[in-house]
Amino acid sequence: MTERLYEDNAYEVAFSAEVISVTPVKDGAEVVLSRTCFFPEEGGQSADRGTLMGFPVIDVQIRDGVITHTVGAVDTCDAFRVGETVTGQIDWEFRFRNMQMHSAEHICSGLVHSHFGFANVGFHLSENSATMDYNGELTKEQVEAVETEVNRIIVEGRRIKAWYPSPEELKTLPYRSKKELTGPVRIVEIEGTDLCACCATHVRSTSEIGIFKVVSSERYKGGTRLHYLAGFRALSYFRECMAFLGEAGQILSAKQTDIVPAIRSLSNEVKELRFRLGSMERELADAAIERYFKKCGGEDGKKLAADAVVFLSGDASVARHALDRMEELFDGTCALFIGQDGSYRYFLERQGGTVTEIGNALKEQLSARGGGKPFSVSGSVQATEEEIRRVLSGFGMN
Repeated sequence: MTERLYEDNAYEVAFSAEVISVTPVKDGAEVVLSRTCFFPEEGGQSADRGTLMGFPVIDVQIRDGVITHTVGAVDTCDAFRVGETVTGQIDWEFRFRNMQMHSAEHICSGLVHSHFGFANVGFHLSENSATMDYNGELTKEQVEAVETEVNRIIVEGRRIKAWYPSPEELKTLPYRSKKELTGPVRIVEIEGTDLCACCATHVRSTSEIGIFKVVSSERYKGGTRLHYLAGFRALSYFRECMAFLGEAGQILSAKQTDIVPAIRSLSNEVKELRFRLGSMERELADAAIERYFKKCGGEDGKKLAADAVVFLSGDASVARHALDRMEELFDGTCALFIGQDGSYRYFLERQGGTVTEIGNALKEQLSARGGGKPFSVSGSVQATEEEIRRVLSGFGMN
C-alpha cells in the first residue's frame, strides 16, 4: 500500500519516494511509488496535478490502497526504474483550490444535514464543475440561508482537522458518511460545524476558504443539486461575470446597474420589430402568390384548377400563411419553397390527395431531407431553383 503523505500534511508540495513498479502505457507509463503527495481521484474529487522528475502527471488513481501515477511522456520508462528514488512536485494552486472547494462542501453539507435532516448523497469536484446532491428538496430561501451561514462560519476561522480515530473512539462519533465503512476511517472535523468521513485534502481553517457561493440550484432525483464555487475559483468566476457585465454595458450603452432595464427595453423593441417584419413578410408572400395566380390565368373570386409552385425569399415562419393562401387560390398540389437560391425549406401539400411521390423524387434526385404525411410533406433541400423545377416538371408542375 502506498503511504499517503497528503493525509498528514495537505500543504506539502514536494517529496521523494522509491519506485515500486513501472508499467509502459501509450505515450508514457504508470508509476507506483512507496509514498506520494499526489491525491488520487477519490471521493468525488479529481486527482492532483503536478510532475514526477519533471514529467507531467496526467492522472492519479487508487485501487486496493495502491496509488498509480500516470506520467505522460514518450520516454518516461527510461526515467523511472524500480528501486530508484524519484522526486515529485504538486501543482499547489490546483491543490489549494480543491482544498477550498472541498472544505466548503463539508460546511454546507453539515448545515443542510443539521438544519433539514437531508444527507449528502452525491459530490462531484472537477476543474469544470462542482456539485452537491441532497436527498431532499431545498427551497430558494433555505439555500440562501445556508449560503449565508456558510460564509459566516468561514469568517469565524473555525479549525479543521483530520485524523484516524481508534475503533473504540469511532463508535462514539456521530459522523456523516455516504456509505457503510470498514477498516480504518479518516474523520474530518470542522469545529462546531461538521464531522464527516473523508479521504480528501482540506484547509486548516475555514478562513482560508475565503468565500462560498451557490451558483444555481435544481431538482435532481427527488432531491436537490447545488452547483457551487468557493475560494479562488469563486473569485475567477466573479471576475468573468464582471467582465461579461462590463462588455454588455458597453454594447447597451448602459451602466452595469442599468443592464437589466436596458435588456428589457431592447427585448420589447425586438418583439415589436419581429411583429412588423412578420406582417411585412406575409404581405410580400401574399403579393408574390397573387402575381403567380394572375400569371397562371387566375381570376378574382375563382379557384384555379391547377398546381402551384411558388418560390419566396425570407423566413420560413410565413410558410403556414403562404400555404393557406395558395390553397385558397389553387385546388391542385401546392409546392412552396422558401429561402435563397441554393438552399430552401420546402412544403408540399394537396388537399384530398398525396404528395409523397414528389417528396421522394426530391430526396432521390436532389438529396433533400424531410418527411410527413401523404398529403403534407416538408423538409430542406440544397439545390438551385432550376434544379428543383426540373424535378417538379416530371409531375407536370412548373
